[in-house]
Amino acid sequence: MRVIDASDKPNDQHGYSVYTLVLLVSDPVASNVHNIRSLVRPRRAMIDAHVTALGTFCDIDDLAILGDHVMKAVAGTVPLTLAPAGEILKSHDGTSVAVTVEITPGLQALHDRLAESVLSIAVNAYSDPSQYRAHMTFYQEIPESEVATGFQLAQECELEPFSVDAVTLVGRVGTASSGEWRKIRDFPFAG
Repeated sequence: MRVIDASDKPNDQHGYSVYTLVLLVSDPVASNVHNIRSLVRPRRAMIDAHVTALGTFCDIDDLAILGDHVMKAVAGTVPLTLAPAGEILKSHDGTSVAVTVEITPGLQALHDRLAESVLSIAVNAYSDPSQYRAHMTFYQEIPESEVATGFQLAQECELEPFSVDAVTLVGRVGTASSGEWRKIRDFPFAG
């Protein structure tokens, strides 16, 4: 499988440099994550609080065909309850922190169907989908002066299980460091 670094990839004909499929978290979880981010000021473009269903991909020829592939992959999916597993993940320099999410059979099956369907028409960016590790990112690339504060806030954040009933396609306009993520479309679970 081909995996590329798409940090500085230019926007495509649809106006996005890369795409990802996420499970947006509910309030108050999203509010907690937003509060942490506002305190530590990430330098990297951040998607609203979410659990990644399928990691970043690019080189989409047709958004309608992509939508058909996603709809096929989510067909029969029932709402999922996601629970933080509690393990805090951090980058080697501590400027990026996430919390693991329990990978249930339903979540793993959804990820696998999305990977099989979507990556047949796209190029995978950053990581191999066979290495899927469900997590919710608190922040990425914060200033070094905020590392201790950010890690403490992430450890103290109490996250309750939450339900999701759709996967959301988001696209990044611009680069990883100067772009912004925009919601493109929801794909409700109809199981």
